[in-house]
Amino acid sequence: MLYSSIFAACALPLAFAAPFCTRQNSTVNGTATCDLSNVSQPANTLTPPSADLRLVLIAHGEGTQNYTCATPASAPSAIGAIAELYNASCAVANPTKAQINMEQAAAIGNHFFADLTTPDFNIPGLGNTKSKKVEEVAAPNPSADVKWLRLQAQTEGTTSQVKFIYRLNTVGGLAPANCEGRAAGEVVTVQYQAQYWIYA
Repeated sequence: MLYSSIFAACALPLAFAAPFCTRQNSTVNGTATCDLSNVSQPANTLTPPSADLRLVLIAHGEGTQNYTCATPASAPSAIGAIAELYNASCAVANPTKAQINMEQAAAIGNHFFADLTTPDFNIPGLGNTKSKKVEEVAAPNPSADVKWLRLQAQTEGTTSQVKFIYRLNTVGGLAPANCEGRAAGEVVTVQYQAQYWIYA
């Protein structure tokens, strides 16, 4: 797993109301450094980006999908996610020449939820993007991995030129089947990874 232990150093409740902390010496350049004009998404049935949109960044996200248990007898409820983002553009565009090394790469930004329904992406150099989920499909391995999503940027609160973000190639993140053995109000964090394809 590429999951980094630094997530344990940040207070989880604060992450739902403010940007998740990033590693020291993180780059402020959130733009792609490789040609993405001929890069295609992995096969999926989400509505494709329109011809007037340009792929500006492919970010690799590492973090947790977060859930809460109202009671031990209830099903877990989603309360958002937190993740660090890394520039994966070159690794995807030129897979034989570049590799994603999350232990050495500096984070370019972070992903969190501004509220329970507003995924937020803060990438210095690109801007802040508040979004909403407009479409979802099951991951290729739906019993293990969270869904693939199409997110649309919202006008209010967004400072970037981003229009759509696709969450693809997910790994992990599914909620536990039930809350048995957990205290009322307990927060459950499940590690996940994903690619975020960002269009402007």
